[in-house]
Amino acid sequence: MLEEQKKTAQLNQVLAVMNLIEDNFAQIKEAENYVTFQTSQEQMTEDGMQRVVENLDLIKTTLTDNRKQIDALQKRLAKSKSSTRDLKKLIQRLNGQIEEHTQLITQLREQLALRDVRIQELDQLVTELNTDLSDLQQNVTQKDQQITSQDKQLNKVWYVFGTRKELKEQNIYTRNGLLEEGFNKGYFLEADSRNLTEISLYSKKAKLLTNHPASSYVLEKVSEYLVLKITNPNKFWEISHYLVIEVD
Repeated sequence: MLEEQKKTAQLNQVLAVMNLIEDNFAQIKEAENYVTFQTSQEQMTEDGMQRVVENLDLIKTTLTDNRKQIDALQKRLAKSKSSTRDLKKLIQRLNGQIEEHTQLITQLREQLALRDVRIQELDQLVTELNTDLSDLQQNVTQKDQQITSQDKQLNKVWYVFGTRKELKEQNIYTRNGLLEEGFNKGYFLEADSRNLTEISLYSKKAKLLTNHPASSYVLEKVSEYLVLKITNPNKFWEISHYLVIEVD
């Protein structure tokens, strides 16, 4: 119940931030509409120019605030592994909106430039937005790479099969049991549990020495030799990430 309450509280915080970001985008859209209208006029009055500058300043300030909110949201959701996919979709959507506004501002700048109107704030805003958008995309890429690396590490497993004599020689099988301190880990083969579904044992007899649920695998005879087929990888490796098989 405490965990569910925690998830609900986190969700409410995320929704509050999302609502704030969406409200900001609505204000930006309204300001952009005014600037677009003014730039379409044949002549722009001094008062109209002043309001264009004010609206551009509002766009800059509000987009800057949105970038900060998005960054804070990214850091908050990144702490939760279960939110990783949602984080990626969320950041992509928000980045898409920022990119759309950046493109519109670039078009407005070009239109104003044709009329010999140079607004320093507008040039600076476009440069900052392009830089920040690149940084956000780089952060998402780095996060994806980190998650991929973590997933790969979490799904690493090691297996070995051999006669009792061979296992004893590598200190894998001892009088006191399996995998005592000092066993030869280099004798094991490394694999990804998500991809390891079959192990050919090249023996007519085989016995699993490590503990794995009986319902998660079968020892099946193929031609004249046994093959270990893992039917439920998650269940098979839930007790131990090491697999030791004794063969004759």
